[in-house]
Amino acid sequence: MSRGRPGLEVTAVFSLLVAMVWHAGAWLPISQSAAAALDTVFGLLVAAIVLVAWWRARVGFRALGLAPSQWRSGWESIALFTTAGTIALLALGAALGSASFAAARIAWLLDYAPGIAAQQLLLQGFFAPRIGTLFAARPARSQRIATVALASAAFVALHTPNPALMGGVAVAGAFWTWHFLLHRNLLAVLASHLVLGATAMAALGPGPMLNLRVGPGALELLLR
Repeated sequence: MSRGRPGLEVTAVFSLLVAMVWHAGAWLPISQSAAAALDTVFGLLVAAIVLVAWWRARVGFRALGLAPSQWRSGWESIALFTTAGTIALLALGAALGSASFAAARIAWLLDYAPGIAAQQLLLQGFFAPRIGTLFAARPARSQRIATVALASAAFVALHTPNPALMGGVAVAGAFWTWHFLLHRNLLAVLASHLVLGATAMAALGPGPMLNLRVGPGALELLLR
């Protein structure tokens, strides 16, 4: 695979995701229904580009960390990271007086869980490997560092303009990407993402984390 194609694929998918996060159609002189339809079109284009890229590269279940034989690897390190993150979030929430386990803060998980799967599939199965090919000529360690840095930077950018969430995503996204490159266990990073997302919402949701909103929703809360 040439370096040009992965770069174009990453740029196209990232641009479409930014357009979705910021509801680009809402900024155009079109009706609300047309703007919503445009978001759907963007999502379908993302899915099409990713699926075609996987098909061309013959990406299988193992490359995506979806083979059951891979699900035993790396649990110790990800459990340690997730536990430390959970304790830190709960301690900060307690210190700020924002921690709560009210049902309203937990119910959103039913809608959030599919989004977690989509985010991790894109981050670990699409962005990271294609970014890695751009640095294929470098030594393995240097290639891994560059991949983790750029993939997690793209992940952070898709969570703008929520400062606290971006900070958390920078740390967690870098760790998840590093962990996946070592262990190829998508189930482990999904579990960590779910636990830390739920904890962040319970501990800091309506305060610093702006209810985990991004794009216009976060901007609206920031400007209040």
